[in-house]
Amino acid sequence: MITFTKYIESSLKKHWDFKAFSNYKEDSLSYGEAAVEIIKLHAAFEKLGIQRGAKIAQIGRNNSKWAITFLSTITYGTVSVPLLQDFPAADIVNTVNHSDSVLLFLSDYIFKSLDVSKFPNIKAFISLDSFAILHSNDKHLKTVFDEIQNSTIEINAELLNFKDIPHEELASISYTSGTSGLSKGVMLSHGNFATNIEFGIDIIDLKPKDNIVSFLPLAHAYGLAFELLVEFSMGCHITFLGKIPSPQIILQAFKEIKPRLVVLVPLIIEKVYNNKVKPAISSGIPKLFLGIPILKNIVHKKVKKQLDDAFGGNFLEIIIGGAALNKEVDSFLKKIGFRFAVGYGMTECAPLISFSSWDKAKKFSC
Repeated sequence: MITFTKYIESSLKKHWDFKAFSNYKEDSLSYGEAAVEIIKLHAAFEKLGIQRGAKIAQIGRNNSKWAITFLSTITYGTVSVPLLQDFPAADIVNTVNHSDSVLLFLSDYIFKSLDVSKFPNIKAFISLDSFAILHSNDKHLKTVFDEIQNSTIEINAELLNFKDIPHEELASISYTSGTSGLSKGVMLSHGNFATNIEFGIDIIDLKPKDNIVSFLPLAHAYGLAFELLVEFSMGCHITFLGKIPSPQIILQAFKEIKPRLVVLVPLIIEKVYNNKVKPAISSGIPKLFLGIPILKNIVHKKVKKQLDDAFGGNFLEIIIGGAALNKEVDSFLKKIGFRFAVGYGMTECAPLISFSSWDKAKKFSC
């Protein structure tokens, strides 16, 4: 099996001139440009004296720099500690210190809410908005980091070469919400991520340049694996919605971007069903038609077309995970032939345990 770092390296080389990342309604970054940003962070880590195996935490809005930071951390041989952006300040202090992280990448708005004196091990606080050092007790670190970020690095696909890190080595510590007490740190290996990427490539028929919308929290294994890592490994163009978006903003982005794959939690599809579909078929002519077998298919086709359009009209299938799907919604979507499937996983598996594509999945099943 290919290692995690080689999946990243291979995709950067193979898709060098293709679009890799965009922040919603902003300019895009190519795979080649992403590689340059990764190499710059590697150079900065080395100058800052960051050792292989050290922990690097990140917390903030989904954006291109979040993705670059994660990929840089992994390919340098350090351990990523991604935190949810809605963690309160006290939880950020607890998890960052508990993880023994030495660098903290974070959104500017989160930095403003923190007391830097409570992070004794952090050498530098680095912006996920600009890659500028927001705070460091060592002025030399800021000078070095800024010089590297402002430098010009000449590199091409042939010269790119990341260390091949064994599957059993630690890649990430994911602090998920536990059922009691503080968040628990789940240790995920390079092999955990490589296995999920391999499965995604085998089962999802994505092509290079396909559009993807990323809005699930990348600090969760589900969003990280199936809205970033699998698609990145296949050369897709990923657009990040940034701050936690409302269902209305998500659906608007789907209409504009027309993603080739849609990855959801049940809440989104259930809201669409309860607020749009159910009221429309519960009265008047549609309700009457549903009672007549010959005419029922007309209603179902119309609803399916409206749902297809709501999610951009271009998707191979919709993957739903993170929680169980409401049985009424599941039954109706199956009845009208909507292209969706439910996956089951857990953070400890990074995250996938069970999944079948929409044309094979059974009702109420993952």
